[in-house]
Amino acid sequence: MGLKKAAPLVLPFLILSGLILGLGLGFSVRQHKEAAGMPVVVPGGHLYTESVYRAPDSAAAPAFANPNRMFVKISKKLRPSIVTVYTSKAVSQSELFGDNLPDDETHRRPFKSRGLGSGIVIREDGYLLTNNHVIADMDEITVRLLDQREFRARIVGSDPKTDVALLKIAARGLRPAVLGDSDQLEIGEWVMAIGSPLNLQSTVTAGIISAISRNMNILDNSSGDAIQNFIQTDAAVNPGNSGGALVNLKGEVIGINTAIATRSNYYMGYSFAIPINIAKKIVDDLTRFGEIRRGYLGVYIRAVDAAAARGVGLDKPRGVLIYSVQPGRAAEKAGLKSGDVILSVNGTPVNLPNELQAAIGTKRPGDRVHIVYWRDGREESMYVVLFDKDGALPRNVSRRPVMEPDKLDMERPLGHLGLRFSPLSGGEQQRLGLKGGVRIDEVEDFSTAAEKGLMAGDIILEIDGVFPRSPDEAQKLVERHGHGDVISFRLLSPADDEEDFERVLFIEIP
Repeated sequence: MGLKKAAPLVLPFLILSGLILGLGLGFSVRQHKEAAGMPVVVPGGHLYTESVYRAPDSAAAPAFANPNRMFVKISKKLRPSIVTVYTSKAVSQSELFGDNLPDDETHRRPFKSRGLGSGIVIREDGYLLTNNHVIADMDEITVRLLDQREFRARIVGSDPKTDVALLKIAARGLRPAVLGDSDQLEIGEWVMAIGSPLNLQSTVTAGIISAISRNMNILDNSSGDAIQNFIQTDAAVNPGNSGGALVNLKGEVIGINTAIATRSNYYMGYSFAIPINIAKKIVDDLTRFGEIRRGYLGVYIRAVDAAAARGVGLDKPRGVLIYSVQPGRAAEKAGLKSGDVILSVNGTPVNLPNELQAAIGTKRPGDRVHIVYWRDGREESMYVVLFDKDGALPRNVSRRPVMEPDKLDMERPLGHLGLRFSPLSGGEQQRLGLKGGVRIDEVEDFSTAAEKGLMAGDIILEIDGVFPRSPDEAQKLVERHGHGDVISFRLLSPADDEEDFERVLFIEIP
């Protein structure tokens, strides 16, 4: 694409929603100048078949339909397809608070910052869409379904330039959402937002499309190739909605909820979603090639203002001005020149730089696009074969196979729970009336056992109903389990100034 603006970027106030819950712990925040007086909060074979891309004709809403029943019907249909995404990352206190802390063990000890987002099921065997900012740089990603089942997720791939990520969980029989056509959206359409804002799972809100093709300057565009072409709505969206679905009244997902305009870090009237057609292309690239393949024209562009329109002889400001052409790239090879104004790509008008970026960036190197442009007082047209970012055509690359989830999980090593055991002393055995016995001597920081509430000092009375007489026996009872199995612990836990109390915990092997 090679597209970028002449003016330097002005980035708004940015808070990654995948980290929004960590802010109470002082998680660092990047601050920038406010854009347009309002900061933005970013709230955590082919994959598709035709049935995934298209809703059945019966889903279309007649003009006389009862909107109330339509909202109810769509909510019932879509809620099982929208998941909650929990993330965590080990951080040091110096990362959060700087280097002005006492240099002692307490303040050097890391802890976990937790984040929250949403996701969209797009295939029955566990493929999910979400935002890149929800999962970027996270140590662990957990997905919770509407039926409360939880799965560890792996990242298939992600694209910071569009803020789209593809996840995979080891699940079957999921209900995929139907993905619509975001190119057909019109301002004024009713839409619904579904996600898990503020950890309120499966929340549904409604509004209308209030604008399209918004450039919010919230993605890293230092290389000039970020695609910032957002749908604007007034459906209520809050931190935790990121990665969830924006749905039309046909029950189709037409966007991925991504950002809100706010001064308070919470919803104040407008939210923004990535058009689903952009996400479709990213998913297709990741599953076919294992990487993002983005077409480039090789031009520098800016909006056509009133002065530029008069200067080139246009009747009014429209199109996108090419103010410089990179030598040896696709545009120059095809014959485009500085001073040309691109009016449309493949029949779709482009009147803003980000609209042209989206039209070109959703194509691949080697694709041929039809461009209508303005030169010397008249319209001309040509076909342009797009190059890659380095100014070359792609080599033939075979498709990378996608691993089946069962095979993948069998190849993963069994994760340990993070426990160390020690035998009970003779005095403890006598006090409790036990022959043998095991105490939890240490619980590893951030381990599964620590997350589920096992503590150093707990005495194990039973593991799956069996009394372990020694640490080795306790270890064997734990290790006989595989991925996804649930272990039950019955424990005797010490309490300050009170008698020991008995409790039961259930832990799923990751």
